[in-house]
Amino acid sequence: MAEAARRTGCGILLDVNNIYVNAVNHGFDPQSYLAAMPAHAVQEIHLAGYDDQGGCLIDTHGTAVSEPVWSLYRDAVRRFGERATLIEWDTDIPALDLLIVEARKATAILETAHAIAA
Repeated sequence: MAEAARRTGCGILLDVNNIYVNAVNHGFDPQSYLAAMPAHAVQEIHLAGYDDQGGCLIDTHGTAVSEPVWSLYRDAVRRFGERATLIEWDTDIPALDLLIVEARKATAILETAHAIAA
């Protein structure tokens, strides 16, 4: 993906949940994946929830963002800076209150990164 961005100049929509799910399922280091991404190309970050099927994670977009994904998001924001962030929730959509809580978590992480950068 990084090479495609370098060759074409296209932006990257970085799906942090997908990185985490694939890192667990395929045994690679998600930090190394983040480090390989050209920072200038990352234009937007996506977060979502997954289901654990007994050691195999399924990227369902049907649950709250998990703590390991929030942690990886913090690392991504430290590496790439503030980026537009979307929390995807496609199935089993919860009450608005829970969606607002998730959005506020993302905002707090972005605000912390902004405060550190300033």
